[in-house]
Amino acid sequence: MIIVHEDMQREAEVLAKELRGVYGFESKLIGRDLSGAFMDLSQFGGFFGSSSRIRGFLPEFDDRKMMVVTNRDVYAGTVSKDDDWIFGFCGNGLTLVSGARMKRLDNLPSQTLEVPEGLYFKRLETLAIHEVGHDVVDANHHKLAHWVNARTGHRLWLGPHCDDNTCVMYEVVDIRAPPEEEGHLLLGDEKKYDAGLDDVLERIRPDWFCGRCRDAIKVDEVYRES
Repeated sequence: MIIVHEDMQREAEVLAKELRGVYGFESKLIGRDLSGAFMDLSQFGGFFGSSSRIRGFLPEFDDRKMMVVTNRDVYAGTVSKDDDWIFGFCGNGLTLVSGARMKRLDNLPSQTLEVPEGLYFKRLETLAIHEVGHDVVDANHHKLAHWVNARTGHRLWLGPHCDDNTCVMYEVVDIRAPPEEEGHLLLGDEKKYDAGLDDVLERIRPDWFCGRCRDAIKVDEVYRES
């Protein structure tokens, strides 16, 4: 696997080690300025990212499995500054993990680490395992997930996720699960009020996956090509 990082060598090294332990493949680390791979969302103070846009900026890795590790505040939509930001995504054999909103106790973006280093790296590792899982966990029990703003009704599509909240493939929508009056994770037809990243870290299984997801892991040999 190729891990392309934006001046985040240490984070890339930590993620490569964890991915090797969980999925069994090695990674090649490459530092790169990815300014041309993202669309500037000046109205939000962030960046729009998509797998096709990033792939187009890095054509030399077009046939490889790739992870992008960045400190950019990344958005999956351009409608709402409060609702369309994301921790990461997976698509077209490309995964992305953003550290921008993992450095504080709240969900605000920051370039300065304001939480214990161990917590910061655990957040990154969890997201990396989760996003790669979208590509290698071939599970039929996953349910379609959305973030729903309870005040405005705005929805952000989040894709299929596990319904076991102790599994790394359960979805997270914030650092801590938002209060009911603010919003919720909609998983299938169920409203969930436990979809905080740190909430998941407190209850996650020692071996990351529920039994159904673990049995469904199928790592493509392309991941072993770096």
